[in-house]
Amino acid sequence: MTEPRATNSDPEAEIYFEGLGRGVILLQHCAGCDRRQFPPRVHCSHCGGRGLSWDEVDGAGTVYAKTVNRRAPEPAFEKFLPYAVALVDLDAGVRVMARADCPAGDVATAMRVNVHPDPDPVVGPGLLFAPEAARRAGGA
Repeated sequence: MTEPRATNSDPEAEIYFEGLGRGVILLQHCAGCDRRQFPPRVHCSHCGGRGLSWDEVDGAGTVYAKTVNRRAPEPAFEKFLPYAVALVDLDAGVRVMARADCPAGDVATAMRVNVHPDPDPVVGPGLLFAPEAARRAGGA
């Protein structure tokens, strides 16, 4: 049995995690420089401004880098082995980490993917990705 993770203790990230729970990706947007940022912060990482709001974004992006995990970091992940994790450059202008929602061998650097909130997270809210064509074929 897996121990439940502690709830998020970062107040800047609370809205982000609430969005994941609703099935949407929310990113902070700075009114001062018109840029998005991730992870959430109390001020803009680009210009230092505090005029931050939240934008709902789609998960279209490109795999920047990937790795295949063959050992589970904790027991809850054993059922996914082997699985790929990637850094994905979202078209929205930020880089996120996500776990593959497809076989690890199907993941390649520079491939187009769609990132989406994990509908059934095993240890806490997170992101999944699938090849762009697979998400379209699945109706999402």
